[in-house]
Amino acid sequence: MKLSFIRKISAVICAAAVCLTTGCYLLPDEEEVLAPPTVKASDVSYTTVTAKKKDLEKKIVSTGTVTAERQYALAYEKQSGAIEKFYVRAGDEVKKGDVICDIDTYELNYQIEEKQLNLEKARLNVDVIYESGGTQAQIDSAYVDVQLIERELEKLKEQKEDASLRSPIDGIVSSISDVRAGDSVNPGQTIATVIDTSALYIAVQPEDLTEFDIGTALKIRINEDYYDGEVFMNPKELAKYQDEKKEDHNDVDDTGIDYQADTVYVRFTDTPPAGAVGQLADIVLVLDSVSDAIVISNNLIKKVDGETVVYVLKDGEKTAVTVEVGLETGSQSEIRSGISEGDELILK
Repeated sequence: MKLSFIRKISAVICAAAVCLTTGCYLLPDEEEVLAPPTVKASDVSYTTVTAKKKDLEKKIVSTGTVTAERQYALAYEKQSGAIEKFYVRAGDEVKKGDVICDIDTYELNYQIEEKQLNLEKARLNVDVIYESGGTQAQIDSAYVDVQLIERELEKLKEQKEDASLRSPIDGIVSSISDVRAGDSVNPGQTIATVIDTSALYIAVQPEDLTEFDIGTALKIRINEDYYDGEVFMNPKELAKYQDEKKEDHNDVDDTGIDYQADTVYVRFTDTPPAGAVGQLADIVLVLDSVSDAIVISNNLIKKVDGETVVYVLKDGEKTAVTVEVGLETGSQSEIRSGISEGDELILK
């Protein structure tokens, strides 16, 4: 029985082998496999920017605050009393000699009037003695009384004049102390501060100090307006200045400026704007410039196989164009050759 089963298995294997060699399949026929359909690639689109001509400047810009070189704290030297009236407010422009405020002189006015009457009486006494035939000694004594009263009256008038606190310069009232009309003040007490607007400066700390030599001309920008300025102190000059002070055994700085190291000081060389003190100002130093040149963003410039190129859209194709770069700033560059005005430059 075993032999019969083995013979049947052998027959099945032989039949299968014959089918394989003759191309016969036991599985059902499959459908014909078709080739994949052809898909047409869509056109590539690019974002471009048009090459244009403009001016380009390579510059250093630093920001500081407009400050006065000289300011004056105004106070009564000898007078004391109650403030009668203020004539200015903080921010007002003043001329040299303009009155800031007055101390109440009611009592002083009374003394002046009384002394003027005494003076008139003394003068009349001299005339009476003279006309009545008095001696020369009597006349001289009466005249001395006149002179004494005149001196006393002059002192009273000086006190009244000193009751008016006046500006020592042309400038601006930068602040009024916390006093009002009717408040009492003492000698030496600061009433107001006046700044000299003819000598204003800006202190800045640029990253590159080497470009700011003494006398270097530059522009001062306040808001959108430009003014002329120049460098009058830098770290190198400051070191010399401080050495000279030490040699003179005089550490007192009489310039009115608290100089700091690593700082450049710029002064206006033309008339500064009204109200400039306390405003932020940009110091603009132009190192180089070109006019009417092709100027593009630096991110458009690439390095390919050692060549400096810009990708340009030509006939719908992205084309690498070799360019010559001129003046460069932190964000833009001049293109001297390779690109023409109106070319479409590929951003991405």
